[in-house]
Amino acid sequence: GECIIFRNGLPVQGLDRNRDDYLLFDKAKGGERVELYVEAGASNAFGRFQKRTAAVPELAVLNDDVWKAYHDLSSLCGMIDPEVGTSGFGVGDGRETFALQSADPWRAQIIFELNKVVDMYDYQTEDIDLVRGRARVISKNLKPLYAHGATASAPTVACMGHAHIDVAWLWPLAETVRKCGRTFSNMLELMDRYPDFVFCQSQPHLYEFTRDRYPSLYKRIKQKVKNGQWVPTGCTWVEMDCNVTSGESLVRQILFGMRFFKKEFDYKPACLWIPDVFGYSAALPQILKLSGIDNFLTQKISWSEYTRFPHHSFNWEGIDGSRVLSHFLPCDGYNASLTARELMSGSRFHMQKDRSDVFASLYGHGDGGGGTTAQQIERMKHYSDLEGVPKCKPMNPTEFFGELAKKSSDLPDWVGELYLEYHRGTYTTQGWTKRNNRKAELLLRQTEMLSALSMAAGGKYEQERLNEAWKLVLLNQFHDIIPGSSKDMVYEDADRDYAEVFKTTTAVRAKALAALSKRVDTRGVGVPVIVNNALSWDHSECVEVAGVKGLSSASHVATDVDGNETPVQLGKDGCARFMAEVPSMGHAVYHISKGKRTSTLFKGSAQVVENEHLRARFDAKGNLVSLVDKASGRESIEKGQVANDLLLFEDKSVGCGPAWDIDIYYNDKMLEKGQFVSARIVEQGPVRTVLRIVRTISKSKVTQDVVLSAASKRLDFVTTIEWGAEKDVMLKVAFPVDVRSEKARYEIQYGSVERPTHWNTPHDFAKFEVCAQKWADLSEGGHGVALLNDCKYGHDTRGNVMRLTLLRAPKDPGKTADVNKTHYVTFSLYPHAGDFTQGVVKQGYELNVPLEAAAVKASAGAVAARHSFFDITGDNVVVDCVKKAEDSKQVIVRMYEAHGSRGKNTFSTSLNVSKVEEVNLMEAPIKDLAVRNGKVRLSFTPYQIRTLRLTLRG
Repeated sequence: GECIIFRNGLPVQGLDRNRDDYLLFDKAKGGERVELYVEAGASNAFGRFQKRTAAVPELAVLNDDVWKAYHDLSSLCGMIDPEVGTSGFGVGDGRETFALQSADPWRAQIIFELNKVVDMYDYQTEDIDLVRGRARVISKNLKPLYAHGATASAPTVACMGHAHIDVAWLWPLAETVRKCGRTFSNMLELMDRYPDFVFCQSQPHLYEFTRDRYPSLYKRIKQKVKNGQWVPTGCTWVEMDCNVTSGESLVRQILFGMRFFKKEFDYKPACLWIPDVFGYSAALPQILKLSGIDNFLTQKISWSEYTRFPHHSFNWEGIDGSRVLSHFLPCDGYNASLTARELMSGSRFHMQKDRSDVFASLYGHGDGGGGTTAQQIERMKHYSDLEGVPKCKPMNPTEFFGELAKKSSDLPDWVGELYLEYHRGTYTTQGWTKRNNRKAELLLRQTEMLSALSMAAGGKYEQERLNEAWKLVLLNQFHDIIPGSSKDMVYEDADRDYAEVFKTTTAVRAKALAALSKRVDTRGVGVPVIVNNALSWDHSECVEVAGVKGLSSASHVATDVDGNETPVQLGKDGCARFMAEVPSMGHAVYHISKGKRTSTLFKGSAQVVENEHLRARFDAKGNLVSLVDKASGRESIEKGQVANDLLLFEDKSVGCGPAWDIDIYYNDKMLEKGQFVSARIVEQGPVRTVLRIVRTISKSKVTQDVVLSAASKRLDFVTTIEWGAEKDVMLKVAFPVDVRSEKARYEIQYGSVERPTHWNTPHDFAKFEVCAQKWADLSEGGHGVALLNDCKYGHDTRGNVMRLTLLRAPKDPGKTADVNKTHYVTFSLYPHAGDFTQGVVKQGYELNVPLEAAAVKASAGAVAARHSFFDITGDNVVVDCVKKAEDSKQVIVRMYEAHGSRGKNTFSTSLNVSKVEEVNLMEAPIKDLAVRNGKVRLSFTPYQIRTLRLTLRG
């Protein structure tokens, strides 16, 4: 199993399958007393139970001459390995190995000399002096071989000690704390033995673990950081998934990570370091550049299933045009051992060797931790300058990227996302956790905005509580938690974490909302209701408010500040519903009172649901067969087809594992469609119609409330899935739309990307399942249809059929992923004129961030009954974040251009602002901006992110 040794009460070194010794003394005097305690676990590095007989510790004297001779021999032996291929992680890369023939003069000489020296050794003798003497002779005889320096054309390998530690995976978070203790103590011991050893460790969360659990180790780490041996690398709180996490979450990953390293070590990381993540969003280059990060390192794309990524060193350009210097490890692994085979393989397959003579290798045991070994360091030393292998040199990431930039010329460009042709199931597995992530991100967004407004009015901003909530969200975005690829116990931890996030954030939000509500003028006839809008544009939608006393079946109206009346519909759940119109990032007060009875404004039956904008028609089995946009008369459902079609597929993968992978041939085996049970109108009135459709499929039950509200331009499917004891199946919902396009567009962080709807080439069909944030859109000239959602991420669009992946039921590594649970998801169909710029972005936000209404007590507040705190002109810019600055009481406002266009916009605020600065994502100043009467003129380029810092008067 895995163990850690405590000496004099302090952790000093780990023991595992890769290291079974501990150096008691550099030189024993004799008679010393040593008391060691060993904390041992019964699981191996990958969480598997290990049943072993008791180990008996032995004392031995390290023979330095034999140790040296062993590495002198083994390093040369590694160079005559008959085959050199990849280092073992490549998936379907099609690389050929090549033989190193003994006819090669240099290797022939090595073989000849090795044959001579191995015959010198007496393997039977117990005479230590004889053994030591022979070892010295062996090293002496091999010394001339090591005098053969590397050729002038030999590349340099930047060797960075590394221990990839999955924050959670086949073990829970509690075990990760112990993994940190074992791994970090190992590395500290090696640093004492090898002063040139450089070790790189990412993920501030692991450092925080260590600081709290092993303070003596943490103190030693800080000392090693000062002398340059220990390098806090990577800029993110954890090595997060880059597909499912939102744009603001990616910013906070870097913000929290960079601030931790600055505070604890006075260190600024050189790069985004995420070697084991399942694809990289095209929004990342801009996020990195705006965070002061110019470099990116990974290797995971080498796992791609159908095509081979063409570069190892290149400039990666994002959707906005930002570029970062990027490096993929040519050895195709982040757990290298620095064998000659690995090094020569990396050199041979390095794509940019014609224009760059340096590449990187991360060496050390990882995934389950452990780190570098003394044997690996010895190999690095032996291969530092030797003919036949690249020159190994210890470097930190700053030095490596400096060398790469200096010693490279004309590096290629890669524009757009770095899509991993693998692990596509991670967009869907553990849907419950993904839903919690989306809801937590959005709740934090709203709470921060309300808290910042409360602070501006003299209230309190609970920054510490909110940041602790953020850290729990960021932790669970680790690339084996939120993707769904961990054991069940990890998700038990995640559920507790999200419960804490919701508890904290809801309490903070309630305080801020109460404080703000007291300042609003809510006087009027009837029950006052404040409706809040957290989005940066005026919009109207159906709101619901609970707790309004005195409501009955009698007719009621909601009256706004201008005296305009809108009907109120009382639902069977006791909630009052009405259509509210609220200004950008502000509020509007309505008063509910008795009024004239209002007839139903639009139709609703089991066959037809319609309002002034849409007409939806269903067949006798509840299938959606028509959706007409009344303004254009355009039909959105393909003739003769049914939409909202529930499909169950066999889902058995042969890749890395069921939780990770969806294989393309799932399409060949559709098991069944949803079986109709019933369809009936359950709510109808002047505000909305609700058609309830019930279906069964396999061992599960699906209940859908098809909701169409007054004035709404989208059709909502509020869906409850009682997901039974399913196994190795996948549930999708399909919409065959009457649109033809070779590309579909998908929302990503701070923008969107296009992907093919055809399978012309391997690169095309490799994207048979893709990830998106809140929507996917298929448009042709003049008309399009968007498929929106409030918590799902897996999509596929082939031809004209848009599908959303709802749930899976893999059995490894989690045995109970999502099964025997009730799941909730709302997805919507939104027909529109033109392309995605015609309201799709806004509709996606409105589905996820609805207006919120609450009944309050009447008061004569100083703030008008209808009021906007922030506004931005134009339809193409979204204000995505309002928060307190990290180090002051200034207000941060983050916005981005969402349509891929450019132009000028005006940002406005009703706060009493004395100064406006543009800052980067780390909140460092860029420039002052002119502000007049709370207005700032801004220009935007396609998908540009801009962050403002507002200084308030008083």
